[in-house]
Amino acid sequence: MSSVTITEYETRLFWQGERGAVLTSDQAPPLPIGRPLTEPGTGDAGQWGPESLLVGAVEGRTLLAFLDRARAADVPVLFYQSSAMARVVGTPGEQPHFTDLIVRPHVAVPTEAAAEAARLIFSELPAHCFPSSIIQLTPRIEPVVETWNVHRVARSASSASAPAS
Repeated sequence: MSSVTITEYETRLFWQGERGAVLTSDQAPPLPIGRPLTEPGTGDAGQWGPESLLVGAVEGRTLLAFLDRARAADVPVLFYQSSAMARVVGTPGEQPHFTDLIVRPHVAVPTEAAAEAARLIFSELPAHCFPSSIIQLTPRIEPVVETWNVHRVARSASSASAPAS
């Protein structure tokens, strides 16, 4: 009888605008990605394991690759958030190995044409995410792309903060 061990790693990435984001995990404190969100030396000194960092690296690379391609295609991005997970399987006598790596971006854009362009960008990303060329695992990307009416969102936000008469 053989024993199989399956371990899952999960991260979440929150875009902070431009090329900055915060990577989070249930096992570690938030980690700024891209550009510093705090002054050097004032951040939390938590420990990240290599597997979670790899998952986060794929998630971060997905964000940056998507933003670069969206910018090149003139696709305005209103919102980006994602989660990612990977499984490591280990059997006796063999090295543990990743079997799955899934990134689930949730993106909002202002028009249906921009949503179609975003979906096309996501369909092309797995072959261009750097870890797929280093490890023998191509990430599967499962996006949620929404169309937001920017003017309606702005009016809703301003009317919600207006004082009651």
